[in-house]
Amino acid sequence: MRKKKSIGERIFDAVILLVLTVFSLCIILPFMNLISISMSDEFAIMGGRVGIFPVGFSFASYIKIFETSSILIAYRNTIIVACVGCVFSLLLTSFAAYPLAFGEFWGKKGFNVLVMLTMWFSGGMIPSFLVMSKLQLVDTLASLILASLITAYNVLILRTFFSSIPKELIESARVDGANDFCILFRIVIPLAKAGLATIALWVFVGHWNDYMNPLLYLRNVNKYTLQLVLREMVLTSESSSLMELMEGNRTALPEQLKHAVIVVAMIPVLAIYPFAQKYFVNGIMLGSVKG
Repeated sequence: MRKKKSIGERIFDAVILLVLTVFSLCIILPFMNLISISMSDEFAIMGGRVGIFPVGFSFASYIKIFETSSILIAYRNTIIVACVGCVFSLLLTSFAAYPLAFGEFWGKKGFNVLVMLTMWFSGGMIPSFLVMSKLQLVDTLASLILASLITAYNVLILRTFFSSIPKELIESARVDGANDFCILFRIVIPLAKAGLATIALWVFVGHWNDYMNPLLYLRNVNKYTLQLVLREMVLTSESSSLMELMEGNRTALPEQLKHAVIVVAMIPVLAIYPFAQKYFVNGIMLGSVKG
């Protein structure tokens, strides 16, 4: 029989529901306004008449974005960096987290501390650039992958997931003659899908939204990633005159183009997140409990 809630519990649930509703509206309404401005008529935007719904549909901003030849090249470059970087990052992060979770070696605790220290102290931008220059990786997509290949935070998070696996299972595999590579790929990784999916989403989004590393390492416009190209488009649009619009030229407004740029940049992440949501939520919950 279901226990009847007291008045205090009902009030508490109502307050929680109200807070979550307000919080959700604070996220959804600006997002709807963002999409509405990107799809509204330029005169409605100038008149400030656009709210959460488009006023006078106009896709001039999206047409301008995808008419630019460099946008498809930028999409290709960003997808390559995000996907390849995600795969190698998961692989190396797993290699680093496995011994920290199951290894038995002298100085293990001290090594964990050293890993954590790198979260607060890093080599800096200039030394990183000099390293890339010595490796002759400047102006290559490989520099973007290598710059964010592995982070201490992801290693510690994945170590926490690995530590949740019963050590008896690992010991049984070793008794049966399995080596560390066999244990990692056949036992540990399949049982840590939630953690790997969580980190994969973080790494992918990080590469997708990365602006500073492409700005620092890339010189050739044909190797620009999406964020650099979209930024160049916004700057070019801001420098153009609105007189072209008044003369009948359907050039997108800078404000309209800015909002369309944000929408275009968000589409892949919004498409991926629903499929990774289950693992993402489970991973965050497990990481918070075990951490």
